Amino acid sequence: MEEQIRLFEIIKSKIPNKHGLTDSIEELLKIGTDSVYRRIRGETELTFSELQKICEKFNLSMDDIFNYQSSRSVIFNHTSVDFLNTDSYVNYLLRLLDELSNLKSAPEKEMLSTWQNIPFYHFLKYPELYFLNLYAWNSTINRELVSYNNFCNSIEKDRIVSIYEKMHNAYLSIPSKEIWTSQSIDTTLRLLEHYYEIGAFEDKKTVLFLLDQLSNLLDTVKKYADNGNKGNEIKTPFSLYVCSVDLENNFILTRNGGNHSSCHIRLFTINSMSTDNAFFCYEATKLIEDLISKSTLISNSSTKERLHFFQLANNKIDTLRNNIKSS
Repeated sequence: MEEQIRLFEIIKSKIPNKHGLTDSIEELLKIGTDSVYRRIRGETELTFSELQKICEKFNLSMDDIFNYQSSRSVIFNHTSVDFLNTDSYVNYLLRLLDELSNLKSAPEKEMLSTWQNIPFYHFLKYPELYFLNLYAWNSTINRELVSYNNFCNSIEKDRIVSIYEKMHNAYLSIPSKEIWTSQSIDTTLRLLEHYYEIGAFEDKKTVLFLLDQLSNLLDTVKKYADNGNKGNEIKTPFSLYVCSVDLENNFILTRNGGNHSSCHIRLFTINSMSTDNAFFCYEATKLIEDLISKSTLISNSSTKERLHFFQLANNKIDTLRNNIKSS
């Protein structure tokens, strides 16, 4: 029964409170509370059918259970995304929303992240701009030769934006430390310039509107950095660091009370893979903490450095905007 007890320990780490675990298993397996506790304590063995339901519900595999604390074998979870099937992308978003909501509900939580480009959480407030990332991803993976405007008209925007809003609200409640570089904005600018040059936008108004959204996004992040919080009612702490070292990966490390951590690695602009492996998360934590020590904190202090950082980014936006207007 050791593996069964370990299974519920893994699930506990994903749910903010003990009662949440009990209620979830009770509803999932259609059994009483006492029966749930006997399974959690390892007194009653799970049937194969019950184990299958639990693994599907909490996105677990048998490898997760047997190799949970292994330093040699690290199991990652990955959800494939197919934009030819809206449900595929929506299911991916709902999984992320569930993880964020669980983290938001935890009494102690923190998010540490490193970013080669702008963190996708900030795009959620500006959906048309985020759709550019979806468009670029879809054009590359599925090789669909349609305009940005037609792509946006083909997706279920209301359904998707509703989830974006919920994800953004959850993000606002989670204390965050983000590491950017002076080039973090460049990826989005290159996409805008590239797709404008190949005629992916039906008119200049579209790309200029997206540049305005990018300016607004930066203004929002600057306000977070000015105040050292996310500007919501509870003043959720926000720390922004600028690193002079090129960041090779986009890491998102979440801490859900105690020592539990989960690590996400962004893939292909949109998707990601994640693991709860304790050894991997420990190494990721050391990496991020080392990068923080080599970075400049520009939030709620270092006014000169903060103004310089955002002015440089806005100058890049203005340059592209002027080039497009004059073309």
